[in-house]
Amino acid sequence: MLTNLSVRMASLQQLGFASIGGALFVSALGVLLCTPLVMWAARRLEWVAYPREDRWHGCPTCLMGGIAIYAAATAGLLAVASIAEVWAIWGGATLMFVVGTIDDLAHIRPSAKLAAQVVATGLLLYDGYAFGAHWPAWVSLPLTLLWVVGITNAVNLLDNMDGLAAGVAGIAALVMTVFAGVTGSTTAVVVGGVVVGAALGFLAFNFNPARIFMGDCGSLFLGFSIASLALIIQQQPEVGGPVAVGLVPLAVMAVPILDTTLVTLMRKMAGRPVSQGGQDHTSHRLVFLGLSEQHAVLMLYALSLGSGTLALLVLFVDVALFYALSVFVGIGLTMFGIHVAQANVYRGPPSEETSSSTPGAGRVLRALYRVFGNRWKVGGGLSADVLLVGAAFVIAHYLRYESGLTGAQEARMMEVLPLVVGAKVLVFYAMGLYRGIWRHAGTPELVRTVAATLLGGGAAYGVCALLQGVAAVSVSVLVIDWMLVTFAVVGVRFGFRGLRQYFAANRDDGRRVLLYGAGDAGVLTLRELRRNPILDRQPVGFIDDDPMKQNQTIQGVTVHGTGKDLLQVCDDRDVDEVIVTTATMPTERRRAVRRRCREVGIPCTEFDVTVEPLRADHATVPTDGAELVVQG
Repeated sequence: MLTNLSVRMASLQQLGFASIGGALFVSALGVLLCTPLVMWAARRLEWVAYPREDRWHGCPTCLMGGIAIYAAATAGLLAVASIAEVWAIWGGATLMFVVGTIDDLAHIRPSAKLAAQVVATGLLLYDGYAFGAHWPAWVSLPLTLLWVVGITNAVNLLDNMDGLAAGVAGIAALVMTVFAGVTGSTTAVVVGGVVVGAALGFLAFNFNPARIFMGDCGSLFLGFSIASLALIIQQQPEVGGPVAVGLVPLAVMAVPILDTTLVTLMRKMAGRPVSQGGQDHTSHRLVFLGLSEQHAVLMLYALSLGSGTLALLVLFVDVALFYALSVFVGIGLTMFGIHVAQANVYRGPPSEETSSSTPGAGRVLRALYRVFGNRWKVGGGLSADVLLVGAAFVIAHYLRYESGLTGAQEARMMEVLPLVVGAKVLVFYAMGLYRGIWRHAGTPELVRTVAATLLGGGAAYGVCALLQGVAAVSVSVLVIDWMLVTFAVVGVRFGFRGLRQYFAANRDDGRRVLLYGAGDAGVLTLRELRRNPILDRQPVGFIDDDPMKQNQTIQGVTVHGTGKDLLQVCDDRDVDEVIVTTATMPTERRRAVRRRCREVGIPCTEFDVTVEPLRADHATVPTDGAELVVQG
């Protein structure tokens, strides 16, 4: 599977770890020394960002941290190289820094910033750097302009939460620096090293809670520098082929691209100007879905690092395997983007008549339904399964033949691939995998999905045996393929539900409640409180009188003690309310629990699922009264 690993690692060693480490060290040290000076100047000169309705921070924060980033990166570059060697790259980056500085201090029109970005891109083209440099000029030139301008602005837009832009930019630069070192690109190693040091060093002051923001002078500089790095590493035509090399920058910059795409589409669908600021970026949506600010930023770091790792794989694996892995990562990021797009960021708390999706998301679903009816779900599911099934079949071959496929094996794989995909998708359709409402899927749907993948595996065996003969069929490949397909198909169907439960489990808002009773009714209560934001309650633990359940966890929530420990647990967990979930508790015990809660001033309520005759005057919205009722 791995190809030329020792050769590529030797290339990295020939460049000299000392030069790479020196550039990174000087720029990181420079930003650590310069940033306090910039903060001092910012306070003296009133370069301060004050809280606003369309901004996320809640206290006055110093601006112009980009000055320290630019100064440190330039110092690192001068320490290991000459500006003349990278004049086009650093000239364009300097222009972006100057434009960003002017915009931070005096504000300039978007058209002026765009013109400056076009000029900076022209410097790169003049010096021979282009997106897809080995492609025809009529393709490469417009793509270069689109790439540089798009990524520069994407990083600028990503600067919306403490530490996010600096961290993602540093990770992207680090990945591309490693890529450049392995492929032997000295220029990219030097530029990448100083950007990594400056960006990640700035996190010492910019990570939550931030003491200084980089401003446009920093984000435009970092965005242009990273866009330029992507052009440099594409100068290696022997790596994976032209299409694979074109995918590498997209993988490295997946998070900024996802955020920019999401913001643009959702603002347009919500009828809001794209240029208007707001709290509707990916990071903000993650917070609205229940994560803390730090957790949201770290999750985006992880996504950036994961997609960057995929980009590095093109150096070590066959290109067919790289494409197959790209399908899995791409569909995973698409699912993530679709889910976070539904966060309630454009209106107040959801009511019973509204879902948690944004108006834009709801408008999309209604438009799809009007045009295609329910077939739009079938189309989306079919498209995803076609890609996943094909990618799984390719990956299965490479897992079986670890040393790589021979020409004959690859030819046989490609011969049957289209028919295997078609046979499996037909089986999935016949088994009803495109008719379910998967956000409510449970064990029956899981069993049906596994059965469908088993039958699909049998269909794949039949196709291979029919076309190539029984003796040529690799049972090991088909078994690995079945496992991968099952994982992928189940993941797509249950992924949205899993994401929803993950975000709900990490919510830290609402009244802190202790659930009395860790049986089936307690689990039902836990799920309803997490699923329904109207209730505005956050489960922080269980109490149960069964000694065998003590210190056990249920969906991540711990059983902290028995009824005798009720008041102590309430004090330790800072409980605002106790909810009795069991219907089998004796009456005397209920009275005792209520009395003990009343003594310490903690409300005691009851979760009760009942089936009653419909009454027009019945209140359906739960209150903070003595009984919390969910009508079924």
